[in-house]
Amino acid sequence: AIGLDCGITSVGYAVLELDSNEEPCRIIRLGSRIFTAAENPKDGSSLAKPRREARSARRRLRRHRFRLELIKDLITQKGLLSREELDSLFEGRLTDIYQLRTEALDRALTNEELARVMIHLAQRRGFKSNRKADTADKEAGKLLAAVTENDNLMKEKGYRTVGEMYYKDPVYSEVKRNKGEKYLNTVSRAHVEAEARLIFEKQEQFGQAFATQENSEEYLGILLFQRSFDEGPGGNSPY
Repeated sequence: AIGLDCGITSVGYAVLELDSNEEPCRIIRLGSRIFTAAENPKDGSSLAKPRREARSARRRLRRHRFRLELIKDLITQKGLLSREELDSLFEGRLTDIYQLRTEALDRALTNEELARVMIHLAQRRGFKSNRKADTADKEAGKLLAAVTENDNLMKEKGYRTVGEMYYKDPVYSEVKRNKGEKYLNTVSRAHVEAEARLIFEKQEQFGQAFATQENSEEYLGILLFQRSFDEGPGGNSPY
């Protein structure tokens, strides 16, 4: 019989002889093998961490691009814009997108304006917590703290949506995106979902022809889709 004791820097072993009752009766050989831990000596992190983080970044970017392509396909297939109009959507001088997100609550948007809002919300769709991972993640803790702070600010000042808060509140007058380790501009995905739903609801009331219940649900299905934290690429994915 062989017994093993596996650790992160050693493996102990013992080879035992068994009697006729299959009980250990004699040690034939025992010992251990010592090796260097597979971790960074400076901070104890796994040597695989850089590769894992790079792979995760590639996956996030790939899924981000795929999500935007699906939304652009929705825009063209449902007749909001033609492919040519979509390709030239961001040419020329453009209205502040946060101004458009705010005005969408009070007036009908043009087809071009609504397409810009739809694409922008998909690019900035907010933070969604994964509790299992976040408990040991300092960065996620900072993000959650920023989400709570922004939730409180929205309630305190009565902003209807995240876009309206970003557009009107002086806190965000200079910077609307996170920089370095500052997470002030982090909001929850639930708030982004609520804004998207409200915009479609208001646009339907204002007579924007694209803003139907069917198109709203199809758009939100793309906007909010996310694989399980432990789930890898899909069945037919080349990745």
